[in-house]
This record gives sequence, C-alpha cells and structure tokens, in this order.
Amino acid sequence: MKKGSFITSLIWIGLVMSCDSKEPQIPELTCTQPDLVVTKTVSDIQNQSSATAKEYLFDDVIQAYVVSSDESGNFFKTIHLQTLPSEREPVRGFSVGVDASNTYVNYRVGNKVYVKLQDQFTDIYFGGLRIGSLYVNSYGEAAVGRVAQNDIKKVLNASCVTVTEENLVRKFSIESVANDANLNTLVEIDEVQFEDLALGRHFYEELNDVGGATNWKLLDKTGNHLIFRTSSYARFAGAIVPEGSGTVRGVLTKFGADYQLLARNEADIKITDGRSVPFFTEDFQTVENNVTLKLPGWANIAQIGTKFWKGIVKSGNGCTEFNIASTKNALNAAWLITPKIDMDVYKKEVLTFRTAQHHLDVDSPLNSLEILVSTNFDGLNVAKATWIPLQAKLPTQATPWYQFVGSGSIDLSSYTGTINIAFKYNGSGKDLALDGTFQLDDVQIFGNK
Repeated sequence: MKKGSFITSLIWIGLVMSCDSKEPQIPELTCTQPDLVVTKTVSDIQNQSSATAKEYLFDDVIQAYVVSSDESGNFFKTIHLQTLPSEREPVRGFSVGVDASNTYVNYRVGNKVYVKLQDQFTDIYFGGLRIGSLYVNSYGEAAVGRVAQNDIKKVLNASCVTVTEENLVRKFSIESVANDANLNTLVEIDEVQFEDLALGRHFYEELNDVGGATNWKLLDKTGNHLIFRTSSYARFAGAIVPEGSGTVRGVLTKFGADYQLLARNEADIKITDGRSVPFFTEDFQTVENNVTLKLPGWANIAQIGTKFWKGIVKSGNGCTEFNIASTKNALNAAWLITPKIDMDVYKKEVLTFRTAQHHLDVDSPLNSLEILVSTNFDGLNVAKATWIPLQAKLPTQATPWYQFVGSGSIDLSSYTGTINIAFKYNGSGKDLALDGTFQLDDVQIFGNK
C-alpha cells in the first residue's frame, strides 16, 4: 500500500470513530414566556359585558387556564378557559371561538393563557361570557364570533405555566352546579347515572340527533337531571352508555335554559359503582283528594290533636299534606310513618323525598316538619319507639308556596335489619302564626346491589 493512501485511511477511520463516539444531539424544547402584564380580572370583563356584542377598546390583558380540549372531537372551534380558585376572586369561566381545529396542540388543558382584549368583542350568551371577533349574520345582527386563524396567537398567548386539572376542577351536585356562575368551568358531578332510556345505547345516536349531537340525561338520587351532550365527531361517540353510577367530569355550558355537560374524552366518565335503584318508593299517585291517607303498610297517627295526614291531588299530581286549618287544638303532632324497610338487601342506601309548604309564617320548631328513623317501632305506639332525627333540606318560610324542595341525599347505610321512616308534623290550631302546612311527595330509598 502506498504511504499516502495509508495515512489517508487512518485519517478517515479516525474521523468515523470520532463521530460515532458522540451521542445524537436531541433538539432542546424551549418555551418563551409572553412578556405581558395582567391588568384586568375575568370578573371585571364579565361585569361590563351584556347580551349585546361590544368592542373592547383598551390595551388590557386577562389570564385564565384552559379546561377544554378538542383532541377527542367533542369540542369544535371553541376554547373554554377559567380562573383558578382563590380567596380574593370567585372562579370565572369564558369561551373563545377560534377558526381553527386541533387547538389542543398549542393550548393544553391546564395551560395558563394571557388574553389580549384590545379590538376583540365580548358578550354574554345564555349567561356565559364570550370573547372573540365580531360576527354579523344574514339579518344584520351582531354577535361574538371566532377569532381568525392568523390572529389566534395574537389574542391567546400561551404561557410556560401549566397546572394539573385537579387544581381547576370543582365538585358539585347536579342541583348546585346549575348556576350561570359555573359556566365554561371544569366541574365534576358525583353520584350520578344515565337515564334508563340511554342504557344500551351509544353516546351519540343518529336517531337522537339534536344539532349534530345527542343529549342524554344524567340523574341523581333526588330526581335532578343535567344534560350530557356528545358530538357525532367525538371519538367516544360510538361507545355504549354505561349502566352503573359514579362520577362525570366536563365543561359546563348552556343553551337556552338547559345546562349541559360536555366531556373532553371518555376518561371523564367514571361509572364504576353499581346502578342506584329505588328499592322503596311512594309517589302518592293513588291518593284521593282531601281524604285521610290510607296506604298499605303506612301508619297515619294523630299523637296530639285529631287531624290526620290527607291525600292531595293537584294538576294530576298526587301528594300528601298535613293542613291544620279549621282545628281548635293548641298543639298538634301528627305522624306519617313508612312500612318496615329491609336494610340488609342493598348497600349504600340513601333516602330522598320532596316537600313543600304553604301559609308558613315563621321558621319555628313549633310549626315544623321532622324527619326521623326508628329500628323498634311496633307499628302502633310512636311514644314507645326510639326515634333518631335525620337531617334534610326542607322548605322554609321564604320558600314560595307549593314549590317542592328536594331533601338531598340522606345516608342510611349504617342501618341494618328493618327500619321505619317518620314524617312528623308540629303546629297549632289556635296560634295563627304556627298554622303552616307541609306537603310530602316522592319518598324513595336508593341502594346498590
């Protein structure tokens, strides 16, 4: 071999070995923090907005965190953002329409975003704040529309800060979540299940299409419901609605008067418990109007005074009430007691019912409705039994007449054997300040098999 060729070969081998000895260079991912200063709160913007779209003229900035995601297809060209819970400011949410898809790439759930308001428009739509560009329909009506694709990053400036969604989500019941103050925020509803009609069906059903999506009802044990909405484009649209009960998470929205929950993905639906079924129920639909109540197994006892609970039928709905009108007794105590209820068949038993009042002048134990439970009632003598008070939501003097109030979920899971539930009325037939009436309906006890 020629000397020059040998030297050249050595040099080439040395270069190859030198290159192979180094690890491949991985590009470093960097984030540039927006150089923006927050000058307004979301509450400030919401308080000055109205149903009419209005241009924002000042160079102000708000900050909020992304809670929606279009990655699974249930959100379309809209980003929902909310503030973090704090002692100084209530949680507030809003939506921003954007003329782009796959926004989850740049705006991940939990990402803090600075929103530049100048030259954008705001309005209140079905109770929720919207921010975006001006849109004028064919009738010349102005509303807040989508931000153009080229302007999205000028308006929505993603920061380098991301929090977990556990720092953002708030837990509610169906009854408490139905409030405009919770719109466009991440919420979690516990102890719910899908309506019977949805069982065995898909989250999206073409035959149950309402504006490109399917609405099923989520129910709680007190009869409250919330619409669960699934787009035909959602990745889980073809999944089967689960039969059990559990927790559902999503962004709360509203259309008209209907509150709606939109899940980001199927993982938001955690139905892991058995389906709650009422193993004891009484809806009083068989009662006769203004006739002393007589139902199989029930005890209707006038402990003090001579009046009994009576059936009431109004607009086709049956219920029972204790009305003290026309009595002359200074004191009245009347008991309405359920049949014996077996507590050894189901688990996680919960009592629910609805009550209303009319002509209640004061909130006083002298004119009240007590809810009690006993394990040793003999069916006749209330005085000999041991009665334990149960805490329930009941109508007050401020509650409009005849407006039924849900009791809330009353935990009975600690009881075994058989029990009786009592509804005890207290009032006066002589003192006009203590002669209010209470009504009772839809007594149910739920449990899991």
